Amino acid sequence: MAKPGPSPTVTPEDVLEEFRSRDDPNEPLTAPEIADRLGCSRTTALNRLRELAERGDVVSKKVGGRSRVWWLPPTEFDRDLLKGYGSWTGTDLGAAVEETRKQLDEDLREDERVLS
Repeated sequence: MAKPGPSPTVTPEDVLEEFRSRDDPNEPLTAPEIADRLGCSRTTALNRLRELAERGDVVSKKVGGRSRVWWLPPTEFDRDLLKGYGSWTGTDLGAAVEETRKQLDEDLREDERVLS
């Protein structure tokens, strides 16, 4: 008799929908949280998250010894909104957020090289 296991039908789009359907779609999630929400194994969730990361649909950061958090990257709409808000308030908020994003991306790439 076959051992019951996780549904092999969990797709990368299912994972994206988990991020998008929450009250705060920008809040980071872990692979175990995704697995619990979708009723699949942690390995399946991690594999789908890695697929999404390769496509650029999610980004991640290692936190702690073996933990990693995943989140949706800012969209072009988000960046345009920040630029508009900065113009409206007389600040350069959009540029500051973009610079911070670039620095975070650079830091994450450096961490990956060191941790690999």
